[in-house]
Amino acid sequence: MTDNELSLAESRNQRARNVAMASLNDVQVTPTGLVKYESRGKVLVVGGEQAQWFATRLEKPLQAEVLLTDDCDELGVPTTPLAGRELKITGHLGAFRIEIGEKGKHNYQLIETDMVMDLGTSPLLKSELPPPGYWYYNPDQDSLDAAWLELDGMVGTFEKPKYFSYDADRCAHARSGNVACTRCIDACPADAIISIGEQVQVNPNLCQGGGVCATVCPSGAMRYAYPKSEDTLNRIRKMLATYITEGGTDPELVVFAENDANIAPLQSPNRLSLMVEELASVGLEVWLSALAYGARKVLLVKGHALPMSVKAALDEQLSVKDDILNALGYPSSAVSYYISDDDSGDEVKMPSVPLGTFMAFGNKRESMFFAIDHLVEHAPNKSSEVTLGSGAPFGTAMVDADSCTLCLSCVGVCPGKALHTGDEIPQLFFVENNCLQCGMCVSTCPEDAISISPRLLFDREERNKKRVLYEEEPFCCISCGTPFATHKTIGNILEKLAGHAMFQSDRAKNRLKMCEDCRVVDAVQDSDAMQASLGKQTTYSPDKGRS
Repeated sequence: MTDNELSLAESRNQRARNVAMASLNDVQVTPTGLVKYESRGKVLVVGGEQAQWFATRLEKPLQAEVLLTDDCDELGVPTTPLAGRELKITGHLGAFRIEIGEKGKHNYQLIETDMVMDLGTSPLLKSELPPPGYWYYNPDQDSLDAAWLELDGMVGTFEKPKYFSYDADRCAHARSGNVACTRCIDACPADAIISIGEQVQVNPNLCQGGGVCATVCPSGAMRYAYPKSEDTLNRIRKMLATYITEGGTDPELVVFAENDANIAPLQSPNRLSLMVEELASVGLEVWLSALAYGARKVLLVKGHALPMSVKAALDEQLSVKDDILNALGYPSSAVSYYISDDDSGDEVKMPSVPLGTFMAFGNKRESMFFAIDHLVEHAPNKSSEVTLGSGAPFGTAMVDADSCTLCLSCVGVCPGKALHTGDEIPQLFFVENNCLQCGMCVSTCPEDAISISPRLLFDREERNKKRVLYEEEPFCCISCGTPFATHKTIGNILEKLAGHAMFQSDRAKNRLKMCEDCRVVDAVQDSDAMQASLGKQTTYSPDKGRS
């Protein structure tokens, strides 16, 4: 291509990009709820001599108090010496609680404050994303001018969007006392998510919109709410469709966090920008959808402040992406971290595929499968399935026929409704499309008969097919002929009760082979069974008490 042709192509791409970006002005995104903070200006400054010096120089409306970790002669503000005691800090902007006490003793001193400026030798809070209203500056390494700027204007009422929504019915966290999925808890850098029995709970005041909880959630129970996932996908679809309609070529989508806007590589006219609250708020379903909507490349700008737990979660998602794209014959580098134009500019891009016309919906997995199905349809490599790494949200389940008794406890706890029971005969069905690979069935099975394995079937019909994992001929009541159990279940019961005193006669053993109704009728007609039952009853005499 000549220089003149290159110049014309760049001009066309630039014009197409301008129109594409302008088209997003019509897309309105509004918060689904607001989280409020109230700060009266009370600041607890923690540290030694420099903390004392810092606190004395704070002016109204700020009101300083010092938690002194070292001896210091300079006074001037209310001071509490730590004096070797332990402390626990909880809360957020406008509602911090600091408990100070001696180890092993229940009495403690309580300090309540709106903000905490930590100037100690090491931070009091170890969270990768500390709560709003807490700041740590090492006075030996950091400028205290920056610490003053943090406190500037931090008095009054503050609002932020409620970034998440949570559907407990879809959650794969726990069932019947068994914990399976803890992905959102493990990934949250703000420590905002905790387990509360069979559900999780998000503290909206601690949540800072990182979005990694929604990205790693296999079921879509945890969702990013501002903007919603479907809003983000529809913005991408409209932006890419407009760019291509206007004659733009080789579109690349650059995804970056708001704080990293200054380093986003947007110089090339074929690069369209998607600014998000945090990079981890978009994951596998967004990346694959962008490729299906026409992006030749998706570049993720990770910046310098990406918490390690978030980076690990994104890397796991990228690994799943690599497996899927490679199996279909697409270049895995089509979605990657941006390093520099020198390192990534010449990498292989996606081949041109027909633009996906599917709309995004609120169901995360459905959006993901729409994108995958479109990429499968036009893939260079017509593969039937791909084996995925540990942690992938797709996969199959297997049953050990020698161990399974078809108790069906797994069916009752499966959060994705991947396991089903038969209607007429003892059967266990499986729908792979619904399997989250959460492991709930594995941890619940009393016989350790179930195992799972991550993979992805590319055939949508096969993925949605209801297939039999295990079945048995039903055991029919020896009295009325009604099927009520399996042969293996009856055999296990007879074996376990072989030495029981109440099941030594043939008639008593045969009652175990009857349905519930026939068993009651036979027991009433059996004088030995009735006598044994009456002999075990507890009687009460006013004179002798219980006997």
